[in-house]
Amino acid sequence: MIQLHELQFIIPLITICVASVLVLIVEVFSRNREVVFAVTTLSVFVALIITIRDISYSTIILNNFININNVSSGFNIVVLLSVLLSLLESRSYLIKKQINFGEYYAIILFSLIGMMLMVMANDLLIVFLGLEMMSICFYILAGFMRKRIKSNESALKYFLLGAFMTGFLLYGITLIYGVSGTTNLMVLFSNTLLHQEPLFLIGVGLFLIGFLFKIGAFPFHMWVPDVYDGAPTIVSGFMSTAGKIAAVATIFPIILKLNILDYRIIISVVSVLTMMFGNIIALAQTNIKRLLAYSSIASAGYLLVGLAAFNDMALRGILFYTLAYSFMQLGAFIVVGIIEKSSSDNKDFSNISLDSYKGLAKRNPVLATIFTLFLFSLAGIPPFAGFWGKYYLFVAAIKANLIWLSIVAILLSVIGIYYYLKVIVYMWFTDPETDETYIMSPLGTTAIILSIAGTIFFGLFPEIFFELIRFY
Repeated sequence: MIQLHELQFIIPLITICVASVLVLIVEVFSRNREVVFAVTTLSVFVALIITIRDISYSTIILNNFININNVSSGFNIVVLLSVLLSLLESRSYLIKKQINFGEYYAIILFSLIGMMLMVMANDLLIVFLGLEMMSICFYILAGFMRKRIKSNESALKYFLLGAFMTGFLLYGITLIYGVSGTTNLMVLFSNTLLHQEPLFLIGVGLFLIGFLFKIGAFPFHMWVPDVYDGAPTIVSGFMSTAGKIAAVATIFPIILKLNILDYRIIISVVSVLTMMFGNIIALAQTNIKRLLAYSSIASAGYLLVGLAAFNDMALRGILFYTLAYSFMQLGAFIVVGIIEKSSSDNKDFSNISLDSYKGLAKRNPVLATIFTLFLFSLAGIPPFAGFWGKYYLFVAAIKANLIWLSIVAILLSVIGIYYYLKVIVYMWFTDPETDETYIMSPLGTTAIILSIAGTIFFGLFPEIFFELIRFY
């Protein structure tokens, strides 16, 4: 039976739920987009502060459906932070593209509800509910530029592939329930005899496949480049950070706690193929959004290195890497959005070719420096946060006696440095082909400052994050 006092543990989730309804009401009766934006941003900020305050809570509530602990709260902090940063730049981008509709903010909040449910879920049914809530919102956001054919095409492709892969996940849940008679995760974790049942292993495998699609791992990555390229740039940044992090935060603790060693070699191979595909194909890209999309695929491979390790160090590494990733990846997409907005074409994507970045340092040295820092962090170059994220993941693999996997990951990471440096060379060592100027909105500037601060601060003091979330 649900107790009223249990609601105090999910105040952040309740805050987002109330805000999502309020946003729809304001949009219907007043269409005041300033109020809609303010309510959305404020609610996410309040939810973030409350989650940080309540980081020490550890309890299972609501008929064992929700599990609150420092790990789930830590991941929720990263998700909320990603959503907040994307919202700060969203308003000016949407106005420029003439798609500043109140529905956008409501959809963002509904997707956030789904993501938070996934992260806190203690039952496979809640995982599925949260995942579908997030996914449906993402399908809509991917095609939010309704008058652009490429945007509609990417949304349709994402929807069809996503619906197909959801079938794998749902069938996996069905097999797990058929063998165990329960969908409660704590019961599944504790019953080790189940972990040897062939049907149970198949069910977990199908469940894992569904989430490998969501994080863009090989060979389920096919949607990532087209969707990130076709979606509005700020939406691409949002999906590549908050969406990926929520999926990672859901599936990785489940697989780690099940500790089915039979999957270690499979996950290791998928990790190598994902890193290899993402990094090598990115070398040939001349479109900055597609380059960041393939970079995102490679990042999924690095996270899978941690999953293959099956140890507590891996969970630390995964949590830290998602934090670093939210700052550097979203920061990079915000810069891309700023450069794209400078084009006179309000209804299509311009300035996304690498040629648009030629001589950027001569036209706007501040923006070029900021983008360079984000790219250095994505490449894993010290002393930025991206370096420590990869370091923790690779060390976790070494401690799990997966030394070969760490060596391969390091070599592929070195290959990845090349395409980041290619963009940097375009910005600093070539002559500009245009005299366009780039204007950063006050809120967009705030988002960039926060992203840069997080990238540098947690690069210099990585252990502080674990102290802040009381990770043991």
